[in-house]
Amino acid sequence: MNSSRPFTRSANKVFRPAFDILNNFSRAASAPDTKRFDARNHRRKTSQSSLDDTDHSDVEHYAQMDALTSSRKSSSELQPPVPLIDIGSRSSSPYPRSRSAAQSEDEDDDFEPADSIRPLVSTDVGRGQMFRGAFRQGGLGGFFFATWMGWQIYVGLLVLWVGGCGFGLLLMNRFILLTGVYKFPYPLAGTYLQLLLTHILIVGFASLTRALGGPLRRMGFGAAIAPAYPVAPPGGAFRGSNKQPSMLQFGRWLANGTGGIAGGGIFEFDKQVAKQVFPLAAVFVVKVLLSNFSFAYAPLPVYQLARIGVTPSAIIFSCILLKDNYSGSTLSSALIATLNLLFASLRSNQRVTWESIVAGVFSSFFVALYPILLLRTYRTLVASLLPQGEVLTGYPSTADDQSSNREETRAYYRTLHYTSLLSLIILTPIVLLSGDLSNIFRNIPFLDVPFFWFMIWCGAIGSFAVFSSILLLVKATSPLTATFVGVPRGAFQLVMLSHFKMPAHSWVGVCLCWISCLWFLGERRREGRGLERLRLEGR
Repeated sequence: MNSSRPFTRSANKVFRPAFDILNNFSRAASAPDTKRFDARNHRRKTSQSSLDDTDHSDVEHYAQMDALTSSRKSSSELQPPVPLIDIGSRSSSPYPRSRSAAQSEDEDDDFEPADSIRPLVSTDVGRGQMFRGAFRQGGLGGFFFATWMGWQIYVGLLVLWVGGCGFGLLLMNRFILLTGVYKFPYPLAGTYLQLLLTHILIVGFASLTRALGGPLRRMGFGAAIAPAYPVAPPGGAFRGSNKQPSMLQFGRWLANGTGGIAGGGIFEFDKQVAKQVFPLAAVFVVKVLLSNFSFAYAPLPVYQLARIGVTPSAIIFSCILLKDNYSGSTLSSALIATLNLLFASLRSNQRVTWESIVAGVFSSFFVALYPILLLRTYRTLVASLLPQGEVLTGYPSTADDQSSNREETRAYYRTLHYTSLLSLIILTPIVLLSGDLSNIFRNIPFLDVPFFWFMIWCGAIGSFAVFSSILLLVKATSPLTATFVGVPRGAFQLVMLSHFKMPAHSWVGVCLCWISCLWFLGERRREGRGLERLRLEGR
């Protein structure tokens, strides 16, 4: 032990000049940054002196440990006690990082306050705004058209709306033609006037949707906005853009301008589209005329008995024309509900005229045929508007404006426009040749009474509601379902219009009819659920 220590000291003295040369060289090279390397030189000196005195090295070691712990304490006092997660790493995190995308990767280790870390759940939830946040993704339209629960609610609301509006229209027609203070016993002229006012209301409704375009888009109902411009020709310019004299330009704008119902002016008329819609318009005119004639000259039970074949005719026409296949439960529930309505409508000692019976029986065929032709005409118009090679599915489009089908919206408003316009064109010569106008001016003294015109407008509003919503119901369900809505509505209006004073067999028939309608509803819902499952599996 004593012999090795002098050797160490002598070896240290031998290599001492070399250490001094290196230290002098390093000091000369790093003269501007002496403060930066003071700690490093201090460590080198302490390591050299540790060869002479081991006790002094232990003291320096403990001093460095104390300095390190003090620096850690100071850094922990600056940062919050919440552990920060490095979002820049590849590991996933449940919190998004609110930082600018232009921030460099060198700033990942910088301090980030806790307020910049927000969970994926909105802070509005739990503050009384949960209902508003439920429909934020796609709006209310996204809930109706993109979810199974929303789609069921949408179809249910459509069924209630069409059934309720049909019942209201029947009440107004009954009040105008039969039981009102101011009776108007001219069903042909009344039908023409009602359809004319309905066309005016459709124009106003289309203009209203364009005026409320912003709120409708925010709610997710952008597909309900009527088109404002016609379909652009291949050249890119709209029709009627050339300069013409004022009167000619105004007339050209009415027929081939902008606005109106389908975006082509108030009196838009395309011969090719008119040829496609003409069979539907003819069936619609015959249906309305025969129904109003039968209703004007027969009591309500007789009117329903004459039209009892609507649902069986709808089943036959759907199987023949649309090639639809219905299950045995669906057919059984529909036919049993119809038979129960027949049983509830039977009355004794009722005044019956052969005109009302004949008109009611023939009108039932056109009532059953109308939804089928409506769906086929709508599909034809959609196919004519689609670009070459694109095919639409039978399922509803999403509520987003970017992915919604503009061709479907334009085809919907074109169907309404051309059906209403062609119906007026067909009825105009019939009304003029019938002689009702001269009889009305000669025999009706209350044409200047405001209440009479108020009733006429109320009937027109009901006609507009049914006319504009029946296509939505046919699209959402099927022509058979749209026709079957009249069965529970018939049972309900039979109870209401008789003021709950019916014989016992009528009450039994009404109750069994409603039970069968619930059976039909359950079967159609089950079939729709199966189609939804097939659609999800096909994605």
